[in-house]
Amino acid sequence: MTDRTGHRMASTSPRLDRFDAELAQDPDAAVEALLADLAAARGPIIEETEGGHDALVTFVYVDDVDQVELNTPALMLNAPRLSQPMRRAAGTNVWTLVARIARDVTTAYRFHVDPPTLGDTTEEMMEVVSDPERYAAFTTAYARSVRPDPYNPRRVADLADDSDEAQSSVLTMPDADALPQTTGISERIEEHRLPSGRRVDLYRPAGEGDDLPLVVVLDGEHCRRGLVLEHLDTAIAEGRVPPVRAVLWHNLSPTSRMTEMACNPALPEALADELFPWIAARGQLPPIARRVLVGFSYGGLATAYTGLHRPDLFGAALPVSPSLYFTPDPDTEPGEWLTRQVRPDTTRTRWFLAVGRLEDIPIGLPGVAPDATMLSCARRFHEALRTAGAEVVGMLEHPSGHEMFTVNAAVEQGLASLLTASEQGTNPTE
Repeated sequence: MTDRTGHRMASTSPRLDRFDAELAQDPDAAVEALLADLAAARGPIIEETEGGHDALVTFVYVDDVDQVELNTPALMLNAPRLSQPMRRAAGTNVWTLVARIARDVTTAYRFHVDPPTLGDTTEEMMEVVSDPERYAAFTTAYARSVRPDPYNPRRVADLADDSDEAQSSVLTMPDADALPQTTGISERIEEHRLPSGRRVDLYRPAGEGDDLPLVVVLDGEHCRRGLVLEHLDTAIAEGRVPPVRAVLWHNLSPTSRMTEMACNPALPEALADELFPWIAARGQLPPIARRVLVGFSYGGLATAYTGLHRPDLFGAALPVSPSLYFTPDPDTEPGEWLTRQVRPDTTRTRWFLAVGRLEDIPIGLPGVAPDATMLSCARRFHEALRTAGAEVVGMLEHPSGHEMFTVNAAVEQGLASLLTASEQGTNPTE
C-alpha cells in the first residue's frame, strides 16, 4: 500500500528558501520577516507553480516544543496516521512543512503538539474507536494537542473534537469557491428528546410553511457542530435550495454509531417507529416522496442501506462520503457488500451521491481490496445504481476531504437536485 503523502509533500518553497538564506545572515530578522508574511497572508503562504494545476503551500507554526505535526486532508495520509511531522529550523522555534495542493481545494488544517496516535494499523485504529474507554482517552489527549493557526481567523469545528469550539483553520486555495457567510439561527432550532431518550434537533426555515419537505440528517451532534443547518439556512435564504424542515438525528453514544449504522436494520426501524410518529403527531410528516435521508461517513453507509432496503421510508437518499467499503464479516465477505445489494428491485429511491476528491486514499481494512478508497467505492456504487436503473440525479466529487466542506456542499447541491427532480417527476439516468 503506497502512502500518497510523498506525492503531496515538497522539500521546500521559494519563501522557505529565502527564509533559510536569511536565517544564516540574521536569525532574528529572518523570523520576524517570515511572521510578517504569515500575518499578511492570514495563514499559510501560497505560491504558484509551473503548470498552474496546484500551488506550493508553506505551513508555519512557531513554539518552543518538542514535536509539531500538521493534520490536513490535503496530505492524503494513509490511516491510521492523522498528521505529518513538521521540520524545525535549526536554532529557532519555527516549524515548517510544504505541500503541493490543487488550486481549487478547500480544506481544514491544524497543528498538533505531541499528538497521540490511533495505533500503527487500521485494525488497531478500529479497536480504539469501537472501545468507549480507549476512545475517550484518545479524544482527550487529541484535544489537548490541537493548535489552530494563530495567523488565520477562519476556523471550523472538527468532527473528531468533542468541543463545539472551532479549532481547525480553513485553507482556501486561489481557485476554490468562496465559502458562504452564515448567521445564527438558534431561535429556529428546537432540541427535543424522543420517548426512547434519543436527542433530535428540529430546524424550521424563516417564514416556515405548512407543507414542507422533510430532511433527516444522521450524526446530528457532528452536523450541529459542523454548522450544517446554518449552511442549509443560508442556501434557502439565497434561493439555492427550496425551503425544508430538517431533523438532526443524534447518536445514542459516541461509539453506538459503529453498530447502529453498520447496515443494521435497527436504524431504519428506529426512524420509522420513533421519529416518524413523533413528527406526525406534530403534523409535520410529508408523503414519502418528499422525505430525504442524509448521512456522512458511516452515516452515509446507513443512508445508502436505508435507501436500498427501506424505500417505504424515504423517497430520496443523499449519502455523503459513505463508508461503502463495509463488509459484515471480513473473513468471509469481501468489502463493498452493499454495492452488491444493488438490484433493479432495490432501486425505488431517488439518489444523489457525494464524496471528497481528497478521499482517494487506500482504506486498508481487512476484507477490503488493497486499492479501494472512499472515492473509488462511491464511484462503483454510483455505477451499480445506474446499471440497475435507479433514479440518480447527480454525483458530486467535491475538492475537499472527509470533512464538513464536503457535507455542506453536498447538502446544498444534493437537496436542490433531489427536490427539484421530485417536483418535476423526472427519471434521469445520470
